[in-house]
Amino acid sequence: MRDPSSVIVVREWDADSFHRQMLGFEAEGYIARRDSYEITPEVNPETGEIIHLHSIELSKPSPARD
Repeated sequence: MRDPSSVIVVREWDADSFHRQMLGFEAEGYIARRDSYEITPEVNPETGEIIHLHSIELSKPSPARD
C-alpha cells in the first residue's frame, strides 16, 4: 500500500515551469506516474485565449525493508 504522504501532484499553467518542477522532484527521487499526465485546455473568460493546465502525479518509493 502506498503512503499518501509520498504522493504529490504538480499542476502548472506554464509548460516551462511544469517541466522545471518535474525535474526537481525527479532529482529528489520521485517517480512520475506517466499514466496520470494530463494537459487540460481552458479558455480565459476575460481574453478568450486558450491556455493549458499541465498536471501529473509523482510518488516517492518506500524504502526497501529487509
